[in-house]
Amino acid sequence: MNSDSSRRNFLRAGLTIPAAGLALPHVGSAFQGSAAIPLRTLGKTGLKANPLGMGVGFTPDPAVVSRAVDLGVNFFDTANDYAAGNSERLLAQGLKGIRDKVIIVSKTPAQTKTQATTDLDDSLKNLQTDHVDVWLLHAKDTPQQVSDELLETFETAKKQGKIRFYGFSTHDINQMADHAIKSKVDVVLFSYNFTMGASKDAAIKKLHDAGIGTAAIKAMAATGGAMPTFGFGRGGAGGGGRAAAAPARPARIQNPLPALKWVLKNPDLTAVFPGIRDNDMLDMNLKALTEKYTAEDDKVLTARNEEVRPYYCRMCFQCAGQCPKGVAVPDQLRILAYADFYNDFPFARTSFLKLSEEARAVRCSDCSTCAVKCPNGVRVPERLIRAQEMLA
Repeated sequence: MNSDSSRRNFLRAGLTIPAAGLALPHVGSAFQGSAAIPLRTLGKTGLKANPLGMGVGFTPDPAVVSRAVDLGVNFFDTANDYAAGNSERLLAQGLKGIRDKVIIVSKTPAQTKTQATTDLDDSLKNLQTDHVDVWLLHAKDTPQQVSDELLETFETAKKQGKIRFYGFSTHDINQMADHAIKSKVDVVLFSYNFTMGASKDAAIKKLHDAGIGTAAIKAMAATGGAMPTFGFGRGGAGGGGRAAAAPARPARIQNPLPALKWVLKNPDLTAVFPGIRDNDMLDMNLKALTEKYTAEDDKVLTARNEEVRPYYCRMCFQCAGQCPKGVAVPDQLRILAYADFYNDFPFARTSFLKLSEEARAVRCSDCSTCAVKCPNGVRVPERLIRAQEMLA
């Protein structure tokens, strides 16, 4: 079944949005900086962003991008390495003639000055613009990955007018918040959703109080997707023997709106970048800006959190370094979520292949027991075996 089509069907079942999707002037007008839903300032940059941005992903629909701007969305997140630059190129098509109305965030996975410079020039060409508003180092989870050399390259680009502000994205904001402040970056993107509870709130507040712009990614990760029906390899948290049958799989959450509302209620967050593939998803996301987070929403998410507990990695990084064979446990668990919860196997496969050859070579199915223990209840051996069997 086509994933976009099934997504549309379950959104229609879970929401009471007019079928045409165009009968939402009240949502659009409210979104465009009214007293009810004010714009939020992106740290010390002075940029005024709508709290609900658009995660562009690999293949955005230019028509949806244009409509999003018409409804007040002015904050777009893409990356140089999404589909070899195609994400940026399609975003540029959607923003043709309206580039000056929006804030563009793009990212580079570069590890060297030369690569960063090349990537920025490619991004400017792909985006058909003379500057990127916010340029980020992509997916940096240790201070060593945000080197002085790279920061100097970004500062040079800023002085040249090629970028206005810079920073990095990370999956481990608890470790990286102090480094962001020390490095005097402008903006930080980070993983943040309801499964993480308050575990990242102190770090987010620290960044906010330091004047650094904050934006959430992976806000909807545990609401979509469905675990496949085939086996997971060795069963049980300690390994030891093939599972007779796959564990019960969590279905898609019928109404993912509470997850987005949960993120948006954090006052220390500037914005969130949920992925938006079509107009139905756009309308659903806009609706999150017109509703308060309720006790019923909390009940729905509490139940969902327990449902996905064995499968979804909360990115707490407590498992880092536990494997005696050197498996990059947090990375492999996170990458598997792209396939199982985002329904994006190509991105999961591409991300897995970017791991080191040594990390990809280890097979957890060779172990009779697992040394890694997850404090959140993830069935680590099963998930790692699944990632290696499916993606390696």
